[in-house]
Amino acid sequence: MGRIWICCLLVLRVCSALREDDGASCDGAFDIYFVLDRSGSVWGHWNEIYGFVEQLTTRFVSPRMRVSYIVFSAQAAVILPLTGDRSNIDQGLNRLKQIIPSGETYMHEGLKAVSEQMKTQTSPSSSIIIVLTDGKLDIYPYELSVQEADNARAFGARVYCVGVMDFDPKQLEDIADGTEQVFPVMSGFHALKDIVSKILKQSCSEVFTIEPSSVCVNESFNVVLRGTGFSGSKRIDNILCVLSVNQAVYDERPTVVEDGYLLCPAPRLQEVGQSLEVLVSLNNGKSYISGPITISATTCSDGTWVLWLLLALLLLLILALLWWFWPLCCTVVIRDPPPSRPPPPPPVIVSKT
Repeated sequence: MGRIWICCLLVLRVCSALREDDGASCDGAFDIYFVLDRSGSVWGHWNEIYGFVEQLTTRFVSPRMRVSYIVFSAQAAVILPLTGDRSNIDQGLNRLKQIIPSGETYMHEGLKAVSEQMKTQTSPSSSIIIVLTDGKLDIYPYELSVQEADNARAFGARVYCVGVMDFDPKQLEDIADGTEQVFPVMSGFHALKDIVSKILKQSCSEVFTIEPSSVCVNESFNVVLRGTGFSGSKRIDNILCVLSVNQAVYDERPTVVEDGYLLCPAPRLQEVGQSLEVLVSLNNGKSYISGPITISATTCSDGTWVLWLLLALLLLLILALLWWFWPLCCTVVIRDPPPSRPPPPPPVIVSKT
């Protein structure tokens, strides 16, 4: 009976975890470019592709998020130019739903359409490109696709690839930021919905907290930034911590990069009330994944007063012990001398008769 209860509890925990993953969302402010294969090989599966795009779009919930939908075959077509207007995004989804697949698989045309939009942006932003395809690229389109992906990365974009069934993993690894940024869907288009949370977790880069929130004046320290989505084989070298004190700016490479946190060296703060602003960039400072986070300087004791206090308490303890034990060990007791002996009786004189 006990084993049955344990099994039931494990099942409930797994179901609860799955529900939490299904409801995951990202509050990061990104420009998201969907680059979708609409060639003849995806005929009969466009509804699954559309459902995947719609579901993933709704998981990015930041009001500063912007989206673009691009499809490619022999040529690329921008179904939705980059926009943050929710009504325009809904209209773009409706247009995307009406696509009829046909033609060749020229992925580089879709990636080129991304770079052309990125060139026109007047303000820097953190960009994500999600490419979906189901087939192997011929050698020339493959080489051009790698070049166009590198061009997009030069603008600060992060590239992810979704491969369905008959794709070449090596090709997508070269196009994406790395092996971890390729999402294989081997069981078919119906399984696209199962990788939405995985893509969201991998692509959503956010800073949640910073440690420490305050530091002592003239104290050396490191900044710990906790969040998600920092790692990636082609991304680590581009991570930058931008630290601002007054009007001085310091660009520092993190000394430790993990998916859940960054560790960056920081300059010393010289005055009480001075503040340090911290920004994180995944593309060498072209854009930032969050607003500035502040660390302030405060007065801290060096601990000398604690030492003096301990010495004073120790001295008081010694005096108390002396007061207690002095009467026991060092008091001189003066006693009366013992009574003197009585004088001996006089000798008896015997007379002679």
